[in-house]
Amino acid sequence: HQFFFCFKGTANIIMGKRYYKINPGQLVIIPPDTPHRFWVDDDEQGELCWVHCDLFYYPDREWVSEFYKGPDYVRLFGPEIPAPQHVRENPVFEGGYRLPDTLLLESPADMEYQFRAIQKAYDQQGPYWHLTARIHFMELFTLILNETRRAPARETGHSHVIHQIQTAVAQNYYRKLSVAEICASTGLNTEYASKLFKQETGQRLVEYVNCYRLKKAKSLLLESDLTVADIAEMVGFSSENYFCSVMRKYEGKTPEALRTSLMSLMHQEPEPSGID
Repeated sequence: HQFFFCFKGTANIIMGKRYYKINPGQLVIIPPDTPHRFWVDDDEQGELCWVHCDLFYYPDREWVSEFYKGPDYVRLFGPEIPAPQHVRENPVFEGGYRLPDTLLLESPADMEYQFRAIQKAYDQQGPYWHLTARIHFMELFTLILNETRRAPARETGHSHVIHQIQTAVAQNYYRKLSVAEICASTGLNTEYASKLFKQETGQRLVEYVNCYRLKKAKSLLLESDLTVADIAEMVGFSSENYFCSVMRKYEGKTPEALRTSLMSLMHQEPEPSGID
């Protein structure tokens, strides 16, 4: 399987005979033995990440791992599969569950964090990095399961309105936003849409926007070359001081203190369990 996630910008994917325009916060899952093509338009800039993985244990996993590291990997872009005996089946899970082809995440910041954590573990190749990557992938997979369980409920009633508001925030959080602008996507009166959002989620819309921006900020704090002022601007806060104030309110720490804490967790080695 290939899990493909868009952080910023847009991209294009043809999967089999289906075409998808990939937007920020959107996940595409390409199953095994599926011809696909990916490209970014010339005038488009963005950030995307993809992860190849097996969802079950296979005895030839070491061969696959070595194949992806070697020069023969480029043969996968040709018209014929170089080693068809290693192609996986597209699994059907218990209860008939199948992974979706594409998914627009309700909380893309959570998904982005897991992708960045997997990439960081792979890039650093530290002790137990395989285990670290697997832990984050299981979190990633849990997000997919939770999202697909919620999806049918969004299609009708109030849940659909809430999803529209959350999508508007996800697509515009990085710039100055008014409550009226966010609610405009629902076609409802601003006051009514805001009241409905508070009633259904327990959060005022302004609180939700701030919390969403903080989730984005957490993943950016792992990039040590970014200043707090840079991150505040990138996630849509009007000033560095306001960003720090909101961070202390919801996280109990300054951005720099939270960065230190997150970096420590990323580099923490698992303790021996003591179980043979």
